[in-house]
Amino acid sequence: MYSAFPLLDKEGQRATLRWFEQGFSLLEVLVAFAILSISLGVLLQVFATGLRNAGIADDYTRAVLYAESILAAFGREAPLVEGEQSGPVNEQFSWRSAVSVYTEGMPDSEQPRVRAYQIRVEVYWPGLLQDRSVVLETLRLAPVASPGGG
Repeated sequence: MYSAFPLLDKEGQRATLRWFEQGFSLLEVLVAFAILSISLGVLLQVFATGLRNAGIADDYTRAVLYAESILAAFGREAPLVEGEQSGPVNEQFSWRSAVSVYTEGMPDSEQPRVRAYQIRVEVYWPGLLQDRSVVLETLRLAPVASPGGG
């Protein structure tokens, strides 16, 4: 370490620098770089995990929106019919549905005017380790067709 003003001891003589006052040794620099590299590795792992979780959350959000859209179409765009259907949403997501008559807790009447249907929609997509899916279920009422057809 060079100084514009020389260091002086108590007698006014120029003081000699000790070995620990001359700067960092190679070992100290290597230890500092090792600590820095470990810290950066941990930070990169934290950021990578956060990005991965954000991507998974985005997939779940899109799947729920697709399932809500498909669920809303039942009974509105086409009549409710018992059975199963399936199909692709896009290149990543697919869906399947099951419609069944719901009788639990319904009033017993000889000529019901409406019928309750249980609708279950599942949107699924491939994940990194396993397939992922979102399931939505609802009950929907639909008018019963009269026996006379009118």
